[in-house]
Amino acid sequence: MTLYKSTKNELSYTEFGNSNGYPILVQHGLIASIKDGYLFDRLTEAGARVICIARPGYGESSANVMYSIGEWGRMINELVSQLKLNQFDVLGISSGAPYSYAIGYALPESTRNIYIFSGIPAMYDDKVIAHWPFPVQKNASVLEMKKLANELFFSNLAAEDLLRNDSRDSMANEGFGIALDFRLRCMDWGFTLAEVKQKVIMRHAGFDVNVPLVCAELTAAMLQNAVLKVEENDIHFSQETLDDFIGSEIIPRLQERM
Repeated sequence: MTLYKSTKNELSYTEFGNSNGYPILVQHGLIASIKDGYLFDRLTEAGARVICIARPGYGESSANVMYSIGEWGRMINELVSQLKLNQFDVLGISSGAPYSYAIGYALPESTRNIYIFSGIPAMYDDKVIAHWPFPVQKNASVLEMKKLANELFFSNLAAEDLLRNDSRDSMANEGFGIALDFRLRCMDWGFTLAEVKQKVIMRHAGFDVNVPLVCAELTAAMLQNAVLKVEENDIHFSQETLDDFIGSEIIPRLQERM
């Protein structure tokens, strides 16, 4: 794991696979750890350079407040400049989706494809929020969202589950990363999806109980160049379905670059 120090933040990231391979920037989900490289074995076996980046508050990344999701694109711009990445793809998983779009918006010439797996939708939009099945608190503070995160995800976890990488890194800084995500996803993102130019390949479960399909459909319709693939038998997340998405959508396009 490497710690990158920018002018405002310290971001931790991990790299897996071929250091000379085509780069794929992974934007993790809500409960996640950048240490869990096994999730991307199919990509590394295919020769990719997988770079997983922890958002503020997760793991070793500093718990600095962001005021819009759009800030993430500018933060990643500094990192990719240091890594000397001229072109890359982005893979966003669940809560990583908005941050994937932010990268595409901020780095239009460098970002080739954006892959979205069970993505959080455009919750800055009232039409999407109208279909969102959970309470939305647009004016909540990070402190209030920390309390909610701990109540929802960690208060009843078994001791062995609390020791998992994804639990430990998500609980870092008293759940700051989750709290910040909860707050930012419902605010003005600092850009609109209509301004994201890249091809976006989305996969969503037909009966996703975490993110209703209608929200994904509305989000896809806002993008300039999106393809939404619905899998009726999927669940919101599993290793098997992520592997299938990687194998069916990402690897064929990756091989075109190699």
